[in-house]
Amino acid sequence: MKSNIALEPFSRFGNVMLSPYAVIDGNNVYPVMTSADRGQYDYVCDGLFKESIYIETCAGHIRCRRVFENISGKTMNLNELGMTLANLKFGSVARDDFFYHNENPRIYEVMSFPIDYKRTSADAKDTNFDLQAGNRWADPGVVCERIGRSPYQPFPAILLGNYQEKAGLVHGTLSQRVFYHNYLVNHANDSTVKLEIFSSFKDLAYMEVAPGRVLTDFWYLGITEDVTDLETIFQGYADVLREILPPMYGATKINRDNMVWGSWNDGIYRHITEEMILKEARYLKANFPTVRWIQVDDGYANRDREKSAHGLGCIYEGKDAIHPEKFPHGIRHYTDELRKIGLRPAIWIGGFCPKDTKIYQEKPEWFIDYSYRVPNSAPLDVSIPEVREYMTHALDVFCGEYGFEAVKHDFWSYAFEDSHDLYRNKDKSGYEYRDWWLKEMRKRIASDGYFQTGCDIVMGNPFLGQYFTNYRYGIDIGGGNWDFVRTNYQWGMACFATHTNDLIVPNSDSVGLFPGLNDTEAMFCLNYCLVTHTMVEIAGKLSEHPDSPRLAWLKKTVCNPNNGQDVYFAKYNYLDPAQKYPAILYFNTGHFTPAENQEGFPVRSVGLFNLEDEEITLSFNVTDLKLPAGKYQITNVWTDETQILEGEFTVKVPAHGSCLYAISKTEGLQLLDANIRVMTSKSCGNSLELVFDYAAEGTLHFNKMPESILINGEKTQFTIVGENMVKLAIPEKAVMTVF
Repeated sequence: MKSNIALEPFSRFGNVMLSPYAVIDGNNVYPVMTSADRGQYDYVCDGLFKESIYIETCAGHIRCRRVFENISGKTMNLNELGMTLANLKFGSVARDDFFYHNENPRIYEVMSFPIDYKRTSADAKDTNFDLQAGNRWADPGVVCERIGRSPYQPFPAILLGNYQEKAGLVHGTLSQRVFYHNYLVNHANDSTVKLEIFSSFKDLAYMEVAPGRVLTDFWYLGITEDVTDLETIFQGYADVLREILPPMYGATKINRDNMVWGSWNDGIYRHITEEMILKEARYLKANFPTVRWIQVDDGYANRDREKSAHGLGCIYEGKDAIHPEKFPHGIRHYTDELRKIGLRPAIWIGGFCPKDTKIYQEKPEWFIDYSYRVPNSAPLDVSIPEVREYMTHALDVFCGEYGFEAVKHDFWSYAFEDSHDLYRNKDKSGYEYRDWWLKEMRKRIASDGYFQTGCDIVMGNPFLGQYFTNYRYGIDIGGGNWDFVRTNYQWGMACFATHTNDLIVPNSDSVGLFPGLNDTEAMFCLNYCLVTHTMVEIAGKLSEHPDSPRLAWLKKTVCNPNNGQDVYFAKYNYLDPAQKYPAILYFNTGHFTPAENQEGFPVRSVGLFNLEDEEITLSFNVTDLKLPAGKYQITNVWTDETQILEGEFTVKVPAHGSCLYAISKTEGLQLLDANIRVMTSKSCGNSLELVFDYAAEGTLHFNKMPESILINGEKTQFTIVGENMVKLAIPEKAVMTVF
């Protein structure tokens, strides 16, 4: 009987055929189809395995479930499962066929590659190996011909298309319980495209599959109608993900409307003490109402501040684990004092253990040899039962004895996401242990506590939202390195374009005073984090700079984080090599409110960004912002200048500079700008009702000067501070009526 499956829903791409195989002991083994009926295809390889492939056909896509069983009667060394998708034809000119994967900008700083471009490990020797691509951000051992193989937890989907055609094909993962998907793609002799889909194991060269064990894989294959639109190519896949994913912590409000002060950035690093942190906590409580968490980063361990990070392994040192001079009363005393201030304690935990620490010196057999990437530290080998027992004990100390309610987990993924052969025991994959570990974390932190990823830098994998509430997608930007800011911007675009921020919040590192950047670059960071709604973290010794103009900028920037709100790109085609990045970003509210479609509020906020070393000119109109035709006004959020928006709006943006504008209607009373969060509004003739959640000294910019203001029904005094601008004290849970 034939072994190929004809995929008729994709006939526009040719006579598309799917054929399965397994790789056992390094050899490809092809089973024979034994039956085919109503979307179920049964296969057998005598004496080795049997499997069933179930294909559910939906509008514009299929869902494929593959069930593999070891029937050999003995343990099998299974390297991976494979499927060949053959006979694909996307356009008349084969050399214009391409693929896009969001691993591309992460490693190579380009968006798309021609189908036959070979990404090989030899490229890693030269960061300028190609005129179009580079790999300066790729760690050793990451560059590979396999697409999607990197440890960077990429958005798990690939697009195949043709530069001259509109329609393309998307393959995406629908389960990460055991396997991860990676790909090889090339042209066959007849110029058709062949896609190899590999279902592989993290951290294993092969899995020891016991007799009778069943492994299940699950994936999506669908059509996208416009390969040029980065924001919609994965929309169909993402819609299916929302249907089949389990409940997601990342979708909750935990990191949506509030922020975390962390002790690492803005030049603090390991120079921490209980006294300093509590001082900042008191200042934040009084001056930054959207900050609810205080996160102690690396530096609490009893260790020289110049030595490498030590987190998870420090608990092995018992009573000597915590630095006695930094926390003289013990770390539980610190967390209790923080709660008295009215803020909640969180802690950084590093997954690496430096090789000069007690745990590594006494238990070297507990560790993975990870020297190919990191010479002086190593991750614990989670395949060893004693190691897992120690790791859960460490969590009990951090979250029980020490009293921390939330966790930033840095350097965690090396033990679960690497695609090399690392584990001593080979009966489970890295993803199986990943689920185990993240479940253990969730058991111990507060039910409304946040759980944040660190390195490796995540590239938008929504499956992590089952446990994590936010993910770091970029490198540290608080150290004053403009190139890092530029990198974060470009990496972020690939993540935001998936429009899956409702599943897990993206995190841009932290906002702060940015002491290493000039004013233009510091404002760029603030505008970028505000427009992309990635302001999970805030940093710095803010209490020491009460009169800094940057502190006023910061307060206004973080008045309404609304993390995870969708951001859209204007006038951007990622397949055009002349467009290196989207320079115009917008979202569908004012920056000071979380609610869309509110009467008297801005209908769009627009950020313009220049990553170049020289001034550029940018322009847009209401059509670019997907607004209906009509009369609008535009307000510069930082200068308060307002003008009628007619035709094309053009502005010169300085090198490393940015601009932020609010787009409002012109009819009736309009709140153009504010430095305090406004939850909702209601227009009533010549009045506008505003609802607030927290208390603050508010500055409100209207299109007309108010004649009177009521707060909770009582007339309230206000100060005029500019044209149509007023300043007044706003209490908690206030309802304001402006006439």
